[in-house]
Amino acid sequence: MIYITSVLKRSLQLVIFSVILVVFAVAIWISNVQLGAKLREQVLSKRSEVLQAISLVHQVNLIEAYGDLSVENPADQLLIMEEISELSGADGFRLYSPEANYLYSFPENITEGKLSEHQLQIAKSLSSGAMLIEQARVEDWIIPPDSMDSDEGVPILAIILPIHIAEEDELLGISQLIFDGEDILYDIIELESRINKQSIFIFFIGAGIISLVLLVAFRLLGQSQNRLARRTEALNKANQALALSNKTHVIGSIATHLIHGLRNPLLSLKSYINNESLGDVRSSDAVEAVDRMEKMIDNVVSTIRDNEDRVLYDITVCDLLTVFQDRFMSVLNKNNVILKVESIDESRLDNREAGLVLLIIENLVSNSVDACKNGGEISLHTLYPGVIRVSDNGSGLSKDLQGKLFQAGSSAKMKGSGLGLAISKQLANSIGAELLLVETSKNGTVFELCLAAGFKSN
Repeated sequence: MIYITSVLKRSLQLVIFSVILVVFAVAIWISNVQLGAKLREQVLSKRSEVLQAISLVHQVNLIEAYGDLSVENPADQLLIMEEISELSGADGFRLYSPEANYLYSFPENITEGKLSEHQLQIAKSLSSGAMLIEQARVEDWIIPPDSMDSDEGVPILAIILPIHIAEEDELLGISQLIFDGEDILYDIIELESRINKQSIFIFFIGAGIISLVLLVAFRLLGQSQNRLARRTEALNKANQALALSNKTHVIGSIATHLIHGLRNPLLSLKSYINNESLGDVRSSDAVEAVDRMEKMIDNVVSTIRDNEDRVLYDITVCDLLTVFQDRFMSVLNKNNVILKVESIDESRLDNREAGLVLLIIENLVSNSVDACKNGGEISLHTLYPGVIRVSDNGSGLSKDLQGKLFQAGSSAKMKGSGLGLAISKQLANSIGAELLLVETSKNGTVFELCLAAGFKSN
């Protein structure tokens, strides 16, 4: 058993360690992806911004050199963009109207193309924008030479430049410069490779630190658990000693309850046996009394076994009252007494406590049956979780009896022993509960059994 516990403990530690490493790795991977995307965006943005600044400066120089150039004229825009294209090292460009309508391409091998809505919005804001296509179709950008496979993917860098007069906000045209994207793609891949290497390095360093911290934490936790186990073992031994003493007291109370419960059925049976004029009805009553005695013996023996047995299980108060109703129905029918059971209490008791509670309720209801006249009513219900109320419409208890109700020898019955309520009080105390007389009058009597504060509630 100890070996199995040790294996499960180590397996749990391994699972925790693996989960933490996986979470750490995922966090680094997400950061790596986000950083790579941000880096690519910054490289392309920087390239387009530099090209836009060069374009504006060169545009001013061309206007001053030629004198008669007009930026508003698409033909002059074509001349200006030819100069800028050659200066920037572009393979060519496309020229569009301010509404993104295609106008010209230069040189002739540059194919026609359309601008996306996003590219148009960039141009309208008089900003530049770059787009890197790693595997572009050649025929979408240039007319491929006979020696090139048109289906071959090539990297293309496309930069959008707005055409406008410097320091003015009116968009006069849009140009799209087309570059061979191999160089910039290589630079980006090189930077991403460095980021990946740094991420791997950080992961292994972090994993080492996490392993060390977890190792120390698991060791300290194991030491704490060992100390707790030793203290728990010592506490259990002390509790067992106390439980043994309490158990002896409880079993004695149960045995006394058994004697008290069997007293009246035995007297009745003895009276029937000594009566020489027994008839069929009396024989039936005698058999019923014997049956009741046997059931009481079975119930008490079952309760004793539950207290001695180590097997524990829970039962709700609601189910417990239903069990009692089924068990006590024959007595109620014989005395023509109505029992109303109402409870939705889902709080739980273990089987040992439940057996003792059943004995207490049985004694209370038996007293109520004796107190009620033929056709009387008894109510068994829960006010709120943990409180069981037994009430009847009998004649009530005398004032003299109320003061010594739970003392042995006090009874409202002519031939009663006065042990029933005293024993029930002891049984309630043994499980940390409290048995109380709530009220009594000529209209009836009400008892409450308040379960211990530590009962299990859903």
